Amino acid sequence: MKKELSANLLEKYFAGNCTELERAEINSWYSSFENSPDDVSVLPEKEQLLFKALMWENISRNINTAEDDDVIPLNPPKSSALKSVIYWLSGVAAMLLIGYVVKQKALPANTPLYNNESQVYNNITGTIQQITLSDGSKVWVSPKSSLTYQKTFEKHSRKVSLTGEAFFEVTKDHARPFSIYTGKVITKVWGTSFRIRAYQGDNTTKVDVVTGKVSVRLADAGETHLSAGKTASTDDNGVMLLPDQEAVYDKGANNLQKNTEIKDVSIGMWKRASLSFNNIPLKDVFKVLNKRFNVNISSKDDNINSDNLKADFTNENLATIMEILKRTLNVTYRVNGNEFVLEIIK
Repeated sequence: MKKELSANLLEKYFAGNCTELERAEINSWYSSFENSPDDVSVLPEKEQLLFKALMWENISRNINTAEDDDVIPLNPPKSSALKSVIYWLSGVAAMLLIGYVVKQKALPANTPLYNNESQVYNNITGTIQQITLSDGSKVWVSPKSSLTYQKTFEKHSRKVSLTGEAFFEVTKDHARPFSIYTGKVITKVWGTSFRIRAYQGDNTTKVDVVTGKVSVRLADAGETHLSAGKTASTDDNGVMLLPDQEAVYDKGANNLQKNTEIKDVSIGMWKRASLSFNNIPLKDVFKVLNKRFNVNISSKDDNINSDNLKADFTNENLATIMEILKRTLNVTYRVNGNEFVLEIIK
């Protein structure tokens, strides 16, 4: 049998508070099962959850951008109009009951590309894709968006760059600030959640805060996240944001402005909620989700609208809920702003 992990380390993992050394210890423990005949089912319950969580992270990181026919649920729902999908979600273990058979083939175009210590993730799908960074921070990358980040963050800093739109949930680390570079705008945090919208064709770059505190400033001439040995300037030329506040950079006027209110209601999709459905038709589920997250979810397919859903979503944002529906109902969706359209996979 493998060495048991300490209860304290397990608690820190599920709370999202592990240091890099602790995560390395956990990853080493997980990797030791790769060529081992040991039965995971004999592990203590919490270690089983950890094993499944790490397995899910690994699948999500490397395979979740595969074509629809490359990821197959072990127990796909039947096509009955009274289909019920049972999901019990709780905190970090929200998606641990999902199992997949992954067919081996060449990696798709939007799999992370490796270039020394940098990786580039291009989301060329029509759905929001989630990736987990080396410090445990989670990023939901919107369609037509690209995130560049280091495979392993540096000792004293965490830097990424974004083109397009993404929502960040940054792991707290007061010793290493987390900086996002979007053209001329630099957003810095230690641990919080926020959205950045910075498409190349837009006239503005926006940073919207959901939780925590965020500083936003303009970059110095030539400053990028790859600037080697450069001393970062202070935040004196920027703005400090609290929850439900935003910073807007006008590219034409070269002006950074702080707004004390976010008028774009689509930010609501990133605020976590706990919802329960007991054999409710999906068309009615959509109404509840639309009201709760200020979005517009719909489907033109009667087979989808008439299906029943039985599920508990605990402390989840809409993107995670949509991913669960996508994988368990054998459907896909297209997102455009706050519009979500579900379709059956053909």
